[in-house]
Amino acid sequence: MQDKFKRAVKYVLYVVFSSGLYGVILYFVSTWLAGYSLLYAYLGNLVLIIIALASDNATFKVYESVMQSKKHVEELRKSRFLRFQLDAFVSYKTVLYMFYIVILLFSQIINSGLLLINENLMNYISINEYGILLLIAVDLLIGQFTKDREKSKYFKEKIEKYLADNQDE
Repeated sequence: MQDKFKRAVKYVLYVVFSSGLYGVILYFVSTWLAGYSLLYAYLGNLVLIIIALASDNATFKVYESVMQSKKHVEELRKSRFLRFQLDAFVSYKTVLYMFYIVILLFSQIINSGLLLINENLMNYISINEYGILLLIAVDLLIGQFTKDREKSKYFKEKIEKYLADNQDE
């Protein structure tokens, strides 16, 4: 029971830390770009979403390549930070979804007048309240692009094999 509790605490700490870090970066980027134009702030949000999803994908590729080397696995075993990260691992995509759900909930509370906050924070939340739609769209687009690349590779291999087999005729 204690092991499950410790693991749950690690998950929560990881999610809070990583979403907090993303939120702070997004706050400064959004408020800075909103000073120029709200469109720039929306585009900045989109760019940060793409960067976060790309880094999440890269993380999986790094873990995959590390697991193929005994030397790297031994280094992983010795690293406390990496072990903590793997023990508490939640994909960053999941963290992003949770972050934007919280933003959407806060925006509804603010719009209903139940919560009074300063103007910068209110602008930040209103700029990002539909960020979850951007996240879903970009995530689905990347997923579809990946599936299309896999299908293309499959058919290319099949065609090349067919051509090589029929070249003798």
